[in-house]
Amino acid sequence: MGWLWGSDNSSNGQEQLDPSLRDFLRKEAPTGPKPSLPSAPKENPAATQTPAQSRTPTDADKPYVPPQSQFQDGRYADLWKNYTPQDIINDRGKSEQDRLRDLVDAYNDRKASVGRIAMENCALEYMEQFECFRHPATWWSAGTMCIAESRKFNRCYDIQSKFLKALGYMTMDARSPDESERIQMHADKLYQQMLQQEAEMDKAKAEGRPVPKFESVLSKRNVAQALSGLASASPAPTAGAAKPSILDDAEVWSEIKPETRKKYEKKLESLSPEEREIEKMAVVGELRAQTGMVKQMEETFVEERIARMKRIQAGQATFGDTIKQWWGWG
Repeated sequence: MGWLWGSDNSSNGQEQLDPSLRDFLRKEAPTGPKPSLPSAPKENPAATQTPAQSRTPTDADKPYVPPQSQFQDGRYADLWKNYTPQDIINDRGKSEQDRLRDLVDAYNDRKASVGRIAMENCALEYMEQFECFRHPATWWSAGTMCIAESRKFNRCYDIQSKFLKALGYMTMDARSPDESERIQMHADKLYQQMLQQEAEMDKAKAEGRPVPKFESVLSKRNVAQALSGLASASPAPTAGAAKPSILDDAEVWSEIKPETRKKYEKKLESLSPEEREIEKMAVVGELRAQTGMVKQMEETFVEERIARMKRIQAGQATFGDTIKQWWGWG
């Protein structure tokens, strides 16, 4: 067993092996030329550049990777270069009627979602009203059918809905679910701020002190503070009015027909200054959403007319294209 540990008398230990084993290893040893080792890697030219000559990669040098990829550092960019989002693929096969129907459905869904979101923000007030109906805490609540709790919930629901409209929740601008959730939180934040201001005013009246004056909850400064955590926040009163084509408040208000405007003005005169400002901003937010939907419908008509003219010029007009041409639709 001494050959396992080597010996100082032999440099390679072969003399300590058994003769038969030594002969076997010599016969089985590979013959022929020895494989050459890989050459040393060439020196990287970029490593020899001076700091003045070196250049850091910019965003333009990086390959484009769509947001659907989990690797935004450029990995697998060659696999994503021909990628087309599924919504664009689905939109290519839609007719004019399908696109118009999608616009109307999207607007109606946004309009209905205002009520759902306001209900979520007023969940505590609703539960308080519900528990009062089940188990009234006092005989007064039972005798009045929980009118105090019902008024509290109805006011919360109404004002939260108006705040959502004023903050641009109904606009047709594309936004992520996170941005919609942030607008929802901002509406609730402004409502809690309004309740705090009202509590301070009532306390001042009860103590006989001068009633403090506060800035409107929907002022540009307050809305900007409420939207401070939103990436696309701006001092404008709406969170979704980031496009330059969107009209401002005065222009939107001027788009109302004179008869309808008189009805709005008559309704606003019966409200307090605070309620008047909230109602006006809610109306402006709703009108802005309607204006955005009408503009997208006009763009759809223009795109469809251009596509129809191209089909007619190429001799590929459909029966519907011929009928529309007879009717003077271009």
